[in-house]
Amino acid sequence: MTKQLADMAEHERPRERLAGHGPEVLRDAELLALVLRHGRAGSSALAMAEQLLDDHGGLVGLASVRMEDLARRPGMGPAKSASVVAACHLAARIRAEQERIPVARTAVEVADIAIPLLRHCRTERTVALVVDSAGQLRRALTLADEGALPTPTMLRDVLTAALHHGGAGLAVAVNHPDGDPAPHEADRAVARAVSTGAASVGLRFIAQVVVAGRLWEEVPVAGPRVPG
Repeated sequence: MTKQLADMAEHERPRERLAGHGPEVLRDAELLALVLRHGRAGSSALAMAEQLLDDHGGLVGLASVRMEDLARRPGMGPAKSASVVAACHLAARIRAEQERIPVARTAVEVADIAIPLLRHCRTERTVALVVDSAGQLRRALTLADEGALPTPTMLRDVLTAALHHGGAGLAVAVNHPDGDPAPHEADRAVARAVSTGAASVGLRFIAQVVVAGRLWEEVPVAGPRVPG
């Protein structure tokens, strides 16, 4: 039987567990109880949350319930029902937005991102693509512009920014305005430097590609790589 929140030790309560350990350790019912905020006479917010999930077959079922149907349940009303529906729809929008985020886990996927990003540049530009542990693009950072080679300071700044934005991996793309995607020795030198720098801070180096219009080639890298 679920305890009343007032009868729980403070460290057992959902809000305190969230603050102390993070949302990952909370059960679905505990997270839902935080959305409900308050229970009703004879039933805590946690007990109400558990009953809602039981009655609707879990979170997926609950997300399909109309607000007016939720509001008719004892102790729910329009305010709690609106909070539950809003939370469910925020989760759905986050999931939809994540599905639209480009992914860069291979050279092909790096090129797919880099071609529209660089094909209209009139001068040579080198960009670093920062990705998270799932390969989703977090940031596209300029590593060098106007045909200049990246300096150690520029590389250090990009590595720092990648870590600051929660990056787990790094890819590089450079454009050749002359229309020839064949890597130059300078491109290979950049690939070696970025691969080594990424490995030194625990980032996975994915690939470096050269794009020229809609054409592209991968730059071979012989250097340290953090395993994916």
